[in-house]
Amino acid sequence: MAKRLFAALTRPVTRNISRPLFLALSAVCLALLILGVAAAAAPLPTTCQGVCQCWYWPDYEWIDGHFVTHGPCDHGCAGACAYNDRMPWLPGSCSQVPGQGGCGPICNCRDGDCGGGPNPTTQPPTPVAPPTEPPIPPECPAPGEVREWTKLIPPKIGKPDYRPDHPVVVDQDPNKTGFELHLTFDGGRYEYKTQRLEKVCDDQPDPINGTPQPCRAWHYECPIRCTACYDDPLAAAQIRMRLADPTLDWIQQELATRYPGAQPKEGLPRTWQITGVTNQMHYDAWWRYAPRQPDVLSNGPIDPGTHGGKLVVWTTGTPRSAPQLVERGFEVPVFLLDTTIAK
Repeated sequence: MAKRLFAALTRPVTRNISRPLFLALSAVCLALLILGVAAAAAPLPTTCQGVCQCWYWPDYEWIDGHFVTHGPCDHGCAGACAYNDRMPWLPGSCSQVPGQGGCGPICNCRDGDCGGGPNPTTQPPTPVAPPTEPPIPPECPAPGEVREWTKLIPPKIGKPDYRPDHPVVVDQDPNKTGFELHLTFDGGRYEYKTQRLEKVCDDQPDPINGTPQPCRAWHYECPIRCTACYDDPLAAAQIRMRLADPTLDWIQQELATRYPGAQPKEGLPRTWQITGVTNQMHYDAWWRYAPRQPDVLSNGPIDPGTHGGKLVVWTTGTPRSAPQLVERGFEVPVFLLDTTIAK
């Protein structure tokens, strides 16, 4: 009995499998084998392949959910090479998260530092550390502060000298010289100046492959700049001349006693316009008072005594200021040949 049972268990079992089914099962096994080999040969993806160069703005603020930057993008920091998972044989890209690696909001990152494949063949350049913050000069305003000045410079009339030293009345002068006044005028000016803190780069490297490089060393300055400055040129000038009050009294009293009937004959006061000053910033000339000078109605100094009055100058104004007017007095003593006039 035992022998018949052992023989039944050890008898080979045969099954008939069709040829198409056998071929289909063989194809499935081959596909699974290929996928297993490919999975074993593929490199494991990675998220970082070293550091790369980035730059960022040092001055910024957060407004309405966005970064608003100020000043130049000149501070260096370290970025990270992102691996190209889809095509690992191509180069990756350089990127940086704000606040990591010393970076603020990113201005620019250099992808060329990130080579192809998961393991770069060369070591990327060492990131350039931002320069040490220089001190602010004590005479400068604080960052963000603007100082301003407005100055209105009036026109100027120089001292009106005269020649000759001792003019005489024209009736006693065969040359009818009269006298001359030296006129010098200068225009005015409007100035609006500002002063703010500025960065000045002391060591700026050349760009690399068209990529700007951060400043390696810099300092603070605060120059005073002429933000809106205009010359205020001359518009016109006048000479307003008359005989001094003491001279009129002296002619009508003391001189009339010595020369009966003496009266002022010169026809003063009078006003003359000075030519050649319009739109000039500087005027320098001698003005003559003699018979028929400066015009055909001029008598020259007929009366002895003090010829005086004032010089008047005004300007055209500027886009930010109105015309300006200035005056200056003058005196010229005119003498008789037989006496010295003290009045």
